[in-house]
Amino acid sequence: MSLSEWLIWMQQHIFVSLYAFLALVLFLSLYGATEWRSARKTSSRLSRLDSSLQLYAAAESSLIQAAGRPELSQEEELLVLERLLACRAAPYITADVLGQISAYTGDRDTARLPMLVKTLERESDRLCVERDKLLRQSESPGWGYSLWKQLRLALPFLFAAALLSLIDWLLRMIGGEIPISGNRYEDYLNIWARFASAVFSLLLLYPALMGGNRPNAGALLLRIWSVFISGLYLLHLLGPVFAPYILTIQILLFLAGFRFTGSKPRKSRPFVGYTAKGEPEPIETPEEWHGTPGKTSSQAQSQNSPEEN
Repeated sequence: MSLSEWLIWMQQHIFVSLYAFLALVLFLSLYGATEWRSARKTSSRLSRLDSSLQLYAAAESSLIQAAGRPELSQEEELLVLERLLACRAAPYITADVLGQISAYTGDRDTARLPMLVKTLERESDRLCVERDKLLRQSESPGWGYSLWKQLRLALPFLFAAALLSLIDWLLRMIGGEIPISGNRYEDYLNIWARFASAVFSLLLLYPALMGGNRPNAGALLLRIWSVFISGLYLLHLLGPVFAPYILTIQILLFLAGFRFTGSKPRKSRPFVGYTAKGEPEPIETPEEWHGTPGKTSSQAQSQNSPEEN
């Protein structure tokens, strides 16, 4: 087909050509905006990781020097406090580290320092692994992940096209272009329920496929749960009469997903057996385990002293 034939065809189908041109412009705009947003999010995450690692490394160097000493001089104690308080500004600091820093700044007990060193080392190793994985995905991705990165950039356009087609379907159903048989009230209820179910499925499926957020303990489970709820939209193939029930099930399953995002409360003490003074907790005797109060050494001596006399 020559160029002149293409031009003649476009002149004969002016509206189709206009829609195709607008769709192409929208696709390229969304593709470029998504790529820019993804690169900016990756750069921001790397910056926050580097900031957290620098603060942790500065605190570790001071803590390692002070951890082996029973007492610290005033200058060393101020330096340790300054580095630990600076760690509070780390973007990726956890509740465990915050709790241990608050506990040390509250009582200035040097017995807490070894545990703080281990915690900071563990958090630094975890952040290093996360940074290396992020760099590998952005600079040298694998064969499959490289293809998925290109396909993921086209998802916003596909979701926008799906939403526009849903709106067009709803307007045609309400306008009477698509014939409706049966009770008018029930049919409109089924139409609106199906439309709401479709939009709700798109809202859940889009972030699950796009990703990009920092992974945590329940991130994978939440993404699978979102895909499962969105997949329930396929049940509409059974018939329009099931639309309200399918929408209700999706909403109930979405509310059940809040259980996956709950966090357990952190224990107030950094390790088991630790008291405010750094002394071990009293150990119960076997008699106390069975409910019989045991005798202390002072009580035994006071009872044996009259017999010796």
